[in-house]
Order: sequence, then structure tokens, then C-alpha cells
Amino acid sequence: MKTILKSSMFENNVLVKRFEKDFKTSGFIEQKKQIDYALVKGTLIEISINGLRILIRNVKTEDYSVDVQHDFPFFKLQFEIEGSSFYEPLDKCQPKVYIPNAHYNLFYLPKVQGTLTYKKGHRKTLEILFTENYLKDIIGENFNEILHRFGTAISRKKPFFMWDKSQPITNDLQNHINEIVFCNYHKDLKKPYLEAKIKELLILLLAQTNDNINTDTPFNLPETDYNAILKVERYINTHLKDTLTIPELAIIAGMNTTKLKQGFKLIFSTTIFKYISCLRMEQAKKQIVEKKCTVAEAAYHVGYKHPQHFTVAFKKIYGYLPSDLT
Repeated sequence: MKTILKSSMFENNVLVKRFEKDFKTSGFIEQKKQIDYALVKGTLIEISINGLRILIRNVKTEDYSVDVQHDFPFFKLQFEIEGSSFYEPLDKCQPKVYIPNAHYNLFYLPKVQGTLTYKKGHRKTLEILFTENYLKDIIGENFNEILHRFGTAISRKKPFFMWDKSQPITNDLQNHINEIVFCNYHKDLKKPYLEAKIKELLILLLAQTNDNINTDTPFNLPETDYNAILKVERYINTHLKDTLTIPELAIIAGMNTTKLKQGFKLIFSTTIFKYISCLRMEQAKKQIVEKKCTVAEAAYHVGYKHPQHFTVAFKKIYGYLPSDLT
């Protein structure tokens, strides 16, 4: 099994990754790598266990793209905890894959040859790769019948998406993610723990692929409205220091304020102001903890002119003062 990545970031513009058939390993392999490319910097944890490949990213990126090609059918459960990912196939008849900030999807692509695009910002992900034989191992040889729609797509070698449009990560899913990402057991315990957690997570989601509701356009929003609201969400992420008002965001979306507020809450399960406030507090927290900024500096960085207003908002979300972080 082989993956070929092409980008000016790589030595000789090409990076080739090879894997054992079905991602099989004889034991537990965990590697933590420091990524230090011109456009991507941070950490990547790669874990291989019994037919699974787990990727945990925590990186800062500039705008960049990578041409990607796999010589094997591609099964993936992808959580964009922070940041976003967009795959556009070379074959225009094949589906695109877009997973925006704080969204996820589970999908199957019989063929992967296209371009991955990432936007400037902080990107955190949990990505779980598996194969058809892994499904047989955890569900049984007749998994095609049990999984209905997913199984039919696999047998016919047709692309499959759990959701036509990626869905917001719920609190329950975030708890599952945290249990996997922040597991710090010794490897002898970590291996069975992660196997059990990922098997539980996959079965929980795979069972939902039988629901006919998943074939509908999510939230009953027209395609143009859905994309317009995602455009607003991307704008918010890159303009946290600015004064953001709903009328101005409505202009960006090309819709009235009521429609924007309703659609945004349907997609992100929160109001625009709460979403902006949480993003600002998270960014400020990083400024204080990682960059050792003062509370006043962090407040200014996320658009607060008065540190005391920032302190009140911070405590409302986290339950403690930002000064407690210093």
C-alpha cells in the first residue's frame, strides 16, 4: 500500500509513504514527529495497531495544497477539531470532500487522486484510517449486509459519505475524541484501550449509516445557504481581532440577518456571538499559556479594547480568571 504526496514543501517535491497490507502491524507502533516545513509546523502523532492508522495533528499552517494519490481504497473517519480540509479529485465526476472547522465525516473513496487544500491557521485533527478487512474483523464477513448502504457502496466500488455535508462535532463525540487524543497510558495498556475506544466509536457511527436521514441535505438548508454560512464561519476565524457584527456578516453571506442567525445555529449548534466568544477565549488562552502573553496583551490580540471586559467574558466561559493561567 502506497501514498504519494506532491508539494514544493517536500524534498524533490515528492513524499512517498508505504504501509503494510491492511495497515497490519505485529504490535503497537507510536511515533511523534516534529513537522517543520515552510508552510506547516507543529506535531504529528502516528499510531499503528491491528489494521488501524491513527493520525493526531496539532500544527500551524499557511495556505497550501498537496497533490495526493493512494493506490488503495480509502476508508477514513476524520475530525477537524480546529481548522479545515478540502479534497478536490482530478476526476471531476468524483465527489469533493470538505470538512470545515469543528466538523467531521466518515467516508469511503474507491480511488484517491486529487488535491488537498488547507487554509492558514491552527489545525488540530483526529484521523482514523482503516480498510475493508478491518470492517470484516470487527463486524463480520457479512458486514455488507449489516451496514446496508455503506456495504452496498463498498461492494459496488462507489464513493460513500456518512453525511452528504460534514456535521458539527457534538459534545459526546468530543468526549470520545479527547479519550483517544489525550490517552497517556503505557503502550501495553494504551494498545487495548485505543483499540476498544476506536472500535466503539466506529461501530457507533457505522450503525448510523443505515439511517436514511443521512442521505438528506443536512439541516434542510439549500446548498447555496450552507456554503454561504461556512464562508461566514471561515471569515470569523480569520478576523477575530476585528469588530464582528451580524449585519456585516450577513452581507458576507449574502442573506438577511435572521436567515444567517437561524442557519448558523442549525449548523454549529450555537449562536454566532457565542461561537465568536468561544473562539476568542480559546485563542486568548493559547496566547497566555503558549506565548506567555499578559492578560492585557491576550485581550487585545482577540479584539478586546478593555481587559476587564475580556476577564469577565473569559470567566463566564471557563469558570476561572485568565490571570490564573499565568
